[in-house]
Amino acid sequence: MRASIIYNPNATGMNDDVLRSMDMTLKNQSVEVCDLESKYPGQAIELVKKANEDSDLVVTMGGDGTLGEAFRAFGEVSQKADYAHIATGTANDTADNLGLYQGSVYSSIRLYENLNNCMVVPVDMITANGVPFAYVSCCGTFTNLTYETPKSFKKTFGKMGYYMFSGIIGLSCVPDVIHKPLKISYEIDGEHKIISALTMLVSNTKTFAGFKLFPNAKIDDGIFEVTILKGLPGKSTLKAISQLLYKDGEKFDIHKYSRYIDTFNTNNFKVVFENGEPRLGFNHDGDHAFVSLNDDNSLEYKVSKKVKMLLPQRAMKK
Repeated sequence: MRASIIYNPNATGMNDDVLRSMDMTLKNQSVEVCDLESKYPGQAIELVKKANEDSDLVVTMGGDGTLGEAFRAFGEVSQKADYAHIATGTANDTADNLGLYQGSVYSSIRLYENLNNCMVVPVDMITANGVPFAYVSCCGTFTNLTYETPKSFKKTFGKMGYYMFSGIIGLSCVPDVIHKPLKISYEIDGEHKIISALTMLVSNTKTFAGFKLFPNAKIDDGIFEVTILKGLPGKSTLKAISQLLYKDGEKFDIHKYSRYIDTFNTNNFKVVFENGEPRLGFNHDGDHAFVSLNDDNSLEYKVSKKVKMLLPQRAMKK
């Protein structure tokens, strides 16, 4: 068996010791391992496509953006190799989503100490006008936070670096909070809606930005979640954040804030941006994404295919 490990050396939790640990975990099972460094944004796409031809197993090690690049690669080819991801980024939402977060990156690696106890799960790939992403596509207020937060903040402070930098860019978002940057129209359950909103989120994840918003979401059920933030609920905003930060995320119920948030599940979602492309563009898996709107300023999200991911059975039971 041959495995290609594609790693992002700049990811927050990535270092030589972590790479050696993954190497030895596979080599101890008589797996031939080839390490490939992703040196610049977008390179992982090409590395994954090549490894898909040369290997039985492709492993990526990096943040959510690295996972997103792998999904883009598999979206462009016929998948031959199984795929696994070890999260070494800042928020690592997908580690929790895949059942891999066990407290540290080394704990996630140990879940692969016996590949015979792993199973192949057909994970949904969602596309936005044909552009694949792994777990989230968003636009509007604050969605630039993940890719504008300096790497030094993320490397030094981890997830807290996002919260710290959000205070720095918060003032620039005040006009958006007042005027609401998104004017969108869409149809759901036979009802046509035209609304102004702060943020739109299309996701296939239990966790977003470290917050467990959708505890019942499943990665392989053929549907995804759409969340539209129409406004901030005043004092309730602090209460909601407090619940997410300091209480069991499983108990947080986003539907309690339905006056301010539209949220629903679907397998196909078409949205029209009445004023053209959002000012901040789009964010896919934490990185700035280049997505073209259709001639009518619409964007269509749908589950386009499945990605075969190799996941530990005991992780999937959590």
